[in-house]
Amino acid sequence: MKKLKLSLLVIFTVTAFTMVNSQEKVTSQEALLARTTSNTELIRSKDSTKKNTINSSDKKAQKVTFKGINYYVIDGLWHTKFKNKFILKQAPKGAKLNFIPKGGTLVTMGGKKYYKSNGVFYKKVKGGFYEVARP
Repeated sequence: MKKLKLSLLVIFTVTAFTMVNSQEKVTSQEALLARTTSNTELIRSKDSTKKNTINSSDKKAQKVTFKGINYYVIDGLWHTKFKNKFILKQAPKGAKLNFIPKGGTLVTMGGKKYYKSNGVFYKKVKGGFYEVARP
């Protein structure tokens, strides 16, 4: 019986620690998102299935059209627009830009050179363009 109580205590402790650690990660990710979208108004929906949106921005959005969809790059983060709101999106693989987003740094992976900006990798292609890549 003592072994059972001890086992339950260990399981409870590990579960509680894991839950607290997970909450800290979410909080730090939200803080990072808030820093990267400084000077913008971020609307967080109560419904977790909805995307984060930006109502307004002091930054100029760089428009990029890829496969018939208009994307807007603001501070290196990719968005689409819906009803005058910018919705945060993942950068589409294969999209080409004529610039590296702000803060881009050169990295080498597997012997190939990429530029990394806000977690998105870009490779230089012909014509002076940079293409979104997934190394």
